[in-house]
Amino acid sequence: MAKKRRADGRYVLRYHGKYFYGKTQREAQDKLDAFKRAEADGLRAASRQTVASYAPQWLSVHKANVSDRTYNAYAVHIDRLVDTIGGIPLAAVTETDVQRVLNLYAGKSQSLIHTARMLMIDCFETAVREGYCRTNPARYATPPRGTAGSHRTLTDEERQLIETTPHRMRLTAMIMLYAGLRRGEALAIEPEDIDGSMIHVRRSVRWDSNAPILTDPKTEAGTRDVPILPQLRSALSEPDAALFRTRSGGFSTQIAFKRGWESYLLALSKAAGHPVKIRPHDLRHSYCTMLRDAGVDMHLAMQWLGHADEKMILRVYDHITDARISSALAKLSAAAPGSANGGQTGGQTTPAASSGGQFGGQPAETPRQAYESKGRGFESRQAHHSKPLRNQGFLLALPRSGAVNIATK
Repeated sequence: MAKKRRADGRYVLRYHGKYFYGKTQREAQDKLDAFKRAEADGLRAASRQTVASYAPQWLSVHKANVSDRTYNAYAVHIDRLVDTIGGIPLAAVTETDVQRVLNLYAGKSQSLIHTARMLMIDCFETAVREGYCRTNPARYATPPRGTAGSHRTLTDEERQLIETTPHRMRLTAMIMLYAGLRRGEALAIEPEDIDGSMIHVRRSVRWDSNAPILTDPKTEAGTRDVPILPQLRSALSEPDAALFRTRSGGFSTQIAFKRGWESYLLALSKAAGHPVKIRPHDLRHSYCTMLRDAGVDMHLAMQWLGHADEKMILRVYDHITDARISSALAKLSAAAPGSANGGQTGGQTTPAASSGGQFGGQPAETPRQAYESKGRGFESRQAHHSKPLRNQGFLLALPRSGAVNIATK
């Protein structure tokens, strides 16, 4: 605490970045003492407010307008926060305490970790504004390493199975695969939403205790028109084309969809002769990948997919597929000197690219294998030379447009 007399004759005291002035030194000291008492009273009041008593109440007030599904997902994170550090007073929570909670998410998806961290940051930020703690202990806690999105692109065989295997779920699956609709959007489609060239996305189905509720699409950008590709137009024009509905013709309940999808996978598996495992969102992910491989402008793809920003689509557009590698190699070969009419090879397959390889017995690499093999030597050398540091004796180990004939059935 610094004190000195100013040129104007007043005294000034500095405390924790704050300044207290007085005509006399005593007056400045009295102002500082009053501030300290108020500060102490505030901390004593805050000490009676624990994480367990504050966080659930904060959730119910500050997240009251989100959907039931989102609210319940948030509640799971708050429960974990309370179970781990619920007994600690808000004023006493440290960055290490929050880090303990975040560490429980290690190995989970990146999106789940991000949601949990941002929820804790929001909660403690409100507590700071309300005077329960001086600083936000969650702001600088480090999120653990998570896994990337697990959605995948369908194989050519799986696409063929979806196009050809009869089932009451088939048309809904085709809409997700060849128009990129979300599950809820596909389930909300009515025959009047489809014309000869476009699917008009205007609604979505969400579930509340199994019951279907018709809502707006997930985002404002979700209300959109999506062009109908030839594969989908062909399916829509079939005499028995039907959207997935309950037996009474209503929108599907959550249980009905779950059972219908399981039945669909059994039909696909039977047709394939081996187990087929596809999640509904894999179809939308495949559509996005197809747009990228076809060279569709990213902003146009965002419009067709109903994305409000670029973050989600960039995850797919930045992903390297075999089709992208093959296309890049073909363009590079065509542009390379001497490549006209196959270059020096006359368009014939080189010995190294043949099935036996240049040395025989080695199969040709796929485009992806050829792309990724460049880094194997470095990775293997790293793995060979690096030494684990934990549990070495000197570290403490801690626990850690045609006709469309559509019905509903």
